[in-house]
Amino acid sequence: MPWGRSQKSKALVARFVAATNAHDVDAMRSLVSDDFTYIDSWREGVSGRDTVMVGVRRLFEADPGFRIEVESTSFADPFVLMRGWANSSVSAFGRRRAVWRARCENGLIVEWQSWAEGGPPAMNRTYSPEATEDMSDRASAPPTAA
Repeated sequence: MPWGRSQKSKALVARFVAATNAHDVDAMRSLVSDDFTYIDSWREGVSGRDTVMVGVRRLFEADPGFRIEVESTSFADPFVLMRGWANSSVSAFGRRRAVWRARCENGLIVEWQSWAEGGPPAMNRTYSPEATEDMSDRASAPPTAA
């Protein structure tokens, strides 16, 4: 039943966003798969739940004001699509329009891809340089303005 998957996936992603905004890495870890992949605006990725969470901890330490605001959410199986704002306490980055896509499978998030307007920071290169891979063959291209 697609409606059931839609509601469950949206609720899962909402919990992940709340954990992100609370900087609760343990809660984030509990919502993602072992092979979780994070892909940033540069189409560079880091795979593996523990490896990604090391980078997330580094991000939260470097940017204690990091938050995301989701304004709208939709579902296109297996993806939850979100639009909103990425907020940073780092003055060079500030507040940027952003789009996120989460792929959900078996009650967990298996992939999170983000795009931010302008020249967003190379998140993976900055916070997980030892594990960053080019994922341009796997990642979706940045969305275009509607």
